[in-house]
Amino acid sequence: MSSTYHFLPWAREGLANRLRAPGPREDPRRGHVTVTATLNEESLGDIAVATLGPGDVTGLAPHQILRTDPPPDTLGFEPDHYPTLDLDSPTLPWLFTPLPPTGDRLPPWLCLVAVRQQPGVRLRTDGVRNTTVLEIRAPADARRELPDLTHSWAWAHVQLVGALATGESAAQVLRQAPERTVSRLICPTPLRPDARYHACLVPTFAIGRAAGLNLPLPEGTGPAWHATDQEVTLPVYHHWEFSTGTGHSFADLVRALRFRSAPEGVGRRPFDLAGSGLTAPTGAAPLPPFDGALVRLGSGHTAPPDWVRQALAPLVGTGSGSAAPLYGGEHLDRRTVSVGDTGWLAELNLDPRYRGVAGLAAAVVRDRQEDLVAAAWQQAGDVGPVNRLLATSDVANTVNGSLHARRLTGLPADGLTLTQLAAPLGRTAGAAVVTTTAYRRVSRRRGPIARRVAAPAPVTVAPADVAALTRALEPARTVKQRVDSRLNGATGADQPDRIRVAPTFPTPMVGELARLAPQFLLPGADRIPPDSVVALETNPRFVAAFLAGLTTELASELRWRDFPLAERATLFRHFWDQRGQGGDGTADVPPIDKWPADRRLDQVVTGDAARLVLAVRGELLRRHPRTAVYAVRAASRTAPADEAGTGNVAYPIFGGTLGADLRYFGFDLTEEQATGLTDPPGWFFVFAEQPTETRFGPPPTGDPLAGAGVTAAEVARRTLRLPLRVLIHAADLLTAD
Repeated sequence: MSSTYHFLPWAREGLANRLRAPGPREDPRRGHVTVTATLNEESLGDIAVATLGPGDVTGLAPHQILRTDPPPDTLGFEPDHYPTLDLDSPTLPWLFTPLPPTGDRLPPWLCLVAVRQQPGVRLRTDGVRNTTVLEIRAPADARRELPDLTHSWAWAHVQLVGALATGESAAQVLRQAPERTVSRLICPTPLRPDARYHACLVPTFAIGRAAGLNLPLPEGTGPAWHATDQEVTLPVYHHWEFSTGTGHSFADLVRALRFRSAPEGVGRRPFDLAGSGLTAPTGAAPLPPFDGALVRLGSGHTAPPDWVRQALAPLVGTGSGSAAPLYGGEHLDRRTVSVGDTGWLAELNLDPRYRGVAGLAAAVVRDRQEDLVAAAWQQAGDVGPVNRLLATSDVANTVNGSLHARRLTGLPADGLTLTQLAAPLGRTAGAAVVTTTAYRRVSRRRGPIARRVAAPAPVTVAPADVAALTRALEPARTVKQRVDSRLNGATGADQPDRIRVAPTFPTPMVGELARLAPQFLLPGADRIPPDSVVALETNPRFVAAFLAGLTTELASELRWRDFPLAERATLFRHFWDQRGQGGDGTADVPPIDKWPADRRLDQVVTGDAARLVLAVRGELLRRHPRTAVYAVRAASRTAPADEAGTGNVAYPIFGGTLGADLRYFGFDLTEEQATGLTDPPGWFFVFAEQPTETRFGPPPTGDPLAGAGVTAAEVARRTLRLPLRVLIHAADLLTAD
């Protein structure tokens, strides 16, 4: 992982680029530019224009502050780093500077200072002007707390992120890609370890200081303080606090890490059936231990003793007379499971460990059932009214089918003329509305049709015509037409008796497990020593059992609440949390009805294999939460491959936290691939400072300001701290003690 930066010593835009030195009669406290004006095609000559200066500024818009390093209220900031502040506008630090540049040097009109909290240092609020004021009085000494303003030009620069395209200039990036630019202020004051500081954004010109303190504006462009001043009072545009520490730098914390194998007992806990009602026969084999969602590498799997399966089989399923649910049975159209059965259904229901996992999932559903049911109904949308319409149509079919059979079927051809029959019904039958009151009224045996039968010259209708008309009025056809018109044809050719819904819950459910029963996510996590990195692997059986238990329990609850649930719907398919990681959103299991009946429980998960997981316990990720953790392919056992190469970098596909100081990262790698057994020469695991967040500090040797013509851009390059990273080959980690 790498980033490309470009540093510029300063930036201005518009008329500010044409600022010149003030003339003898011009106010030096403002910027000055000469413009040429034309009126009605007649030149008015050169006109001197004054621009705003630092004396016109008393505050700064908060949205201009993009980032501070360290963040506010940080504890343990590295004292060998410089505090910095990033501004949104790349030209803001020089916007009100009333001077033209001297070569490539241009002092900013504001700067960043870090003042140690001590007697004599006070940060107060001026209630009259609603401003913040920094006071440094004896016994504190401003000479030790404030930087030398004669070098203020060196501690402000512009940063462009990303490589310049062919033919692209820095000026084009400034104008056209503001998202790639920031301006930055650096405080070069040396920090003490184990101290608390005020970080303040203050003016660099005396006129800016006077304007912020509501004092008479001085003449000239002198500095806000001198290197010899022992006491200083300054207005503050922005401020925050932080503390330094010792031994808390990224390098210190990485050096403290120990790469080791997971201790015995991690990922596994004893298991018994006390209180379950099942009694082991005399001399029976003991139960194998319970494995969590994360386990030690190579933990393996031991089947339960036969007596456990024999005791559970009669108790499970709808035909047993017991309340023990058959998890996943609906999806295989099964109601019971037998001792001799194989495959995932028997393993899930006759192994008490995985019945326990499914029971944990059921507890999660019961704990969250109101939210889950509400979310299911929200996904169902307007299915309720549609199903009520379909139910009404069933009644209409039944009632009108009876009317049709009794009053129209078998109608004699010479009993009514076609005209007499069709005319009264035209207004209703033509619209195929045999469910209406009008249809029943006109079709009564002694209704309007019967009374008009006494025409003097009846017309005989062919039997075929009467039969055709009778079929046209069949309720099975006309009711369906009416319902389809109400649903805009949404039901298709075959109208269902009820619309069924299969709601889905894509939220990763590992968070619910960690919230309700964290001891089952990684049993024995407390056995991992502080400042340790250990390798684990996922337990596919646990994942499949947990998701199956969630679906079975919620499906039962939804049906009890008369939710129109689709048969064999899989409601939960995501266990691990891929948010913010490199995963592609692929579900952890396919739909349960797609699980092959003859496969084991660990063979139904997506990928059909346990995934390698890196668990880190210690201060590193707590103090540096944005540490990049990833894997890079090895070129040899001692060197990584080029990260720019295709397929050479593997980012975590999921991750999470357990407790306050343990984080885990899952990779789409197996132990054999990572160690090089099946993918030689294997992979390195990498811990790296976040490469997109630039940090600065004193260079190891030399003065960053040394050299003729040095600019702020060169100072930034010299003080830039390259991201530190540590690599360890997976084979070394997995065999470490």
